[in-house]
Amino acid sequence: MLGTAHRSCIATAVALLRERRAQLTDDLTVMNIEPITGHHAHENWLPAPPGRCPFCSDPEGQLTDEDIYPKWLVREMKQHGVRSTDPQRRRISWPTTPVCQHCNNTWMSTLENDVKDVLIPMFHQVRSLDEYAQGRLALWAAKMAVILDAAGGNIVPHRAGQRLEIHRQPHDGMRVWITAYHDASPLALVSRPIYMPGKDPRDELLGLCVTFSVVKVAFQVFIPFLDGDLAPLEDFHGSVLQIWPTTCSVLDWPPPFRFDQTSIQALAARINDNREDVTMEVNLSAAERVSRAPSEGPG
Repeated sequence: MLGTAHRSCIATAVALLRERRAQLTDDLTVMNIEPITGHHAHENWLPAPPGRCPFCSDPEGQLTDEDIYPKWLVREMKQHGVRSTDPQRRRISWPTTPVCQHCNNTWMSTLENDVKDVLIPMFHQVRSLDEYAQGRLALWAAKMAVILDAAGGNIVPHRAGQRLEIHRQPHDGMRVWITAYHDASPLALVSRPIYMPGKDPRDELLGLCVTFSVVKVAFQVFIPFLDGDLAPLEDFHGSVLQIWPTTCSVLDWPPPFRFDQTSIQALAARINDNREDVTMEVNLSAAERVSRAPSEGPG
């Protein structure tokens, strides 16, 4: 082991090593690395098995029931009129999914604290989103996509969640977008598996596209299962903004138009595998612009 470096310094460290200009200690620690092959290598390409955390590799991690919608977001949704549909129950029962205590109490807890300071003002204000804010939103949306899949279809490879836990950012193949949303129901969810072109139901899965809304913001996360690239996508008159990988150092929020629970179906279908014809009329309303807030960045 040659040493340690901050993630942002790794490229410089590698360059110094290659140029033989790095200063190394005389008593380097020897590491023995055993390659993962065979059955265990294949496991990373499968969804996390029942009883395993979707984000880490510890098979003995103690699981807890993680609220899919965190408490700070539940409070916001209640302020926007979310109520129990059961008149006999005043308390709303929110869905949960098993996550290990380590992930729940470390990086996921930090992420929730970071992202609420970015996301809540987006419900009410015109603002600018710098690269830091976009990165926090993208990681949170990717985490949500993995959790929503674990609670439902459970088709996302375990390695996709593990990369979030290890690198604290979506991996390079992921794509994340945001757009404005407005509807009487602040929650919407559309999960679309993407297959190889063809009509055979046994065709190989290419990825999963998860589109979901929270209050006045909608996210779309594409998780690829194989290497590749996407064809140009409909951006609905500039109203769907890519935040991962970042394409703009500063984004203006909100975009010109917003989606509702009907039109979000068209947003969800813009990534498709041509297994079905997708034709629908899309009606978008102008996004609200209330007040101006400063750009969000690390405090």
